Amino acid sequence: MTESRTRGPVTRVILWICGGVIAFAASFWAVTSTADLALSAGVYGTPGTYKVENCYDMSSRRNKSDYNCYGDFTPDGGSADDAVYVHLQDTGHDYPDGAELDMRQGIEPKTIQRTGIRGVAGELWQVAFALAILGWLAYLAIRPPKSDKPNRSREPSRREKAAGRVGLGVLGCVAVGVLGWAANLVESITS
Repeated sequence: MTESRTRGPVTRVILWICGGVIAFAASFWAVTSTADLALSAGVYGTPGTYKVENCYDMSSRRNKSDYNCYGDFTPDGGSADDAVYVHLQDTGHDYPDGAELDMRQGIEPKTIQRTGIRGVAGELWQVAFALAILGWLAYLAIRPPKSDKPNRSREPSRREKAAGRVGLGVLGCVAVGVLGWAANLVESITS
């Protein structure tokens, strides 16, 4: 018979602290990417057009591009006087000079997001992966500890059922995240 080792109190405290830090970072990522997703989907904000003046690759490495673009955002129905100069960081795309993109302006004038399918796909994967991380942490917290004792009842406990549902949610979020990331990758390659 093998004896199972249980985690000591110091190890449990360290794991809970690490989980808390990861949960905080994932929550921040989820909130910011959800706000960007809502802006891209047109839930709020002012629709308009972003006219690219120029884009520069800020990375000196060959295998990684970090494009920053400069241009003006003009709200729909607005004139040149209503245009706001906006610097977009890490766009992931080298837009041609003079390109006009449909975008939405958020609450702050310098906050804009691309709209439509391309904008939503660009933000969806981030929301899905952030929620998958939070769901996985919830699964680890809910899941009952493993025991060497045989289970006398055939029916799983409420904790086991809840952990199973959370696990399915995590798998769903991972699937949506992978599909969104793949769609974003295909879009960046084809544009």
